[in-house]
Amino acid sequence: MSEIGLLSVAGHLRLSEHCGLYATISVMARDEVNLILFLRSAARFGGVALRCATVVLAALAFPPHALAQAVAPAPATPSTVAAATPSAGAAPTRRSPRVGPSELSTAEIREQAARRPYPLDFGQRLDRGHDWLYVNAQEFVENTDRRFAPPDAELLPVPATPLRLAVVTETINRPDGAKFELNLNLDVTLKLPNLERRLRIFITNDDVAESPDRAGERGNLRAGVRFNPASNFDFDIGVRGDLPPIAFASLRWTKFYPVGRWDIYPFGKLFAETEEGLGASTGLTFDRRLGETLIGRASSFAQWRKDTAEIEWTQILLLAHADELLVPERYGRILRNQDLARGYGLQLLATGERRNRVEFYEASVFYRRPLRHRWLYLYVEPLVRWDRRYAWNADPGIRIGLEALLWDLSRSRSDTPGEPILLNPTEDRPVVPRPETAPGIAPGQTR
Repeated sequence: MSEIGLLSVAGHLRLSEHCGLYATISVMARDEVNLILFLRSAARFGGVALRCATVVLAALAFPPHALAQAVAPAPATPSTVAAATPSAGAAPTRRSPRVGPSELSTAEIREQAARRPYPLDFGQRLDRGHDWLYVNAQEFVENTDRRFAPPDAELLPVPATPLRLAVVTETINRPDGAKFELNLNLDVTLKLPNLERRLRIFITNDDVAESPDRAGERGNLRAGVRFNPASNFDFDIGVRGDLPPIAFASLRWTKFYPVGRWDIYPFGKLFAETEEGLGASTGLTFDRRLGETLIGRASSFAQWRKDTAEIEWTQILLLAHADELLVPERYGRILRNQDLARGYGLQLLATGERRNRVEFYEASVFYRRPLRHRWLYLYVEPLVRWDRRYAWNADPGIRIGLEALLWDLSRSRSDTPGEPILLNPTEDRPVVPRPETAPGIAPGQTR
């Protein structure tokens, strides 16, 4: 072989080595590039959502006659100037109350339950059954927490454990026949201060990304422990009930910002599962108070998973009359207007599995009201869906749900005294007094 041939073979070998190295580097960097693209797309998507929300909500907040008055204001007079200047002691605009789980301890709940009178009718018997279940659940949590406490330690009051159970049915009339789905939602969070003050145990069937509920896509139950390493941060670790079980871990950040008539809910989460690998999700919600009970909302959500390398997103616009709201445990409940306790409204939704592709649109009118005193709720939502898989056919449907909240004792009362709920005796050990509630915060409310 000639010298030129030897040089050519050596050059090809050297080139193949470089190509193999470049391929290895590209495979290693692919995941990082996908994550960077997700973050950039999420930021761009959030900016577009913010601009859309600002335009829509500004149009709702400033109707044409108000804009006309703003363009051509009346001549200023001393009386109008005085009326336009707010007084120092003027009361702020009333807002719809937001109800959360009880902040009482288990001992205070048992004391209140023991004073409850005997029920007189079916509704009061239903409330009594709710209270019996709630009190016994709190007693079980308290006994479990104290069983693992050090023998010589002073016992701390055990906070109440909130429990949420919901049944939701969804029926959509597709071109190939009606589709029926049934979802069962469960969410429990246990606080065990005598075992570990920052430790909480949770059981839920929300997915680890906290994406909005979709009929037929509900995951199995997840259970684990939750730590609060810092304010507004939650670190979860646990298992999902599959065969074999799937382990997961996540770091979550969320915060509530009230700014005048605006309420802002940012959300971010990093998570990992043994089956699907790494992932990230983010969301941003803007609520605009258009009056005492009228709310305009724009919500955005996006998630990225390593196994699919795709970005799933959801965008929602909502206009609702809400007399009462609930404290949402998960970001996905805001996206599905499940934080509205009593009210009605209109919702527009779009979702996709790629950055520039929509999978389906949905328009719905929803109505939600309490059947019993702040613990049993009925939810009805007629809808129309346009799905890419069905050639954008307008498919009508309806979503009906029933939700029970074991967050506090029922609000009903009876004037006839009767037998109290019988309770098992608790362990006779000293308990540290419960700190007083902060000024301005009533029991059962959050900041």
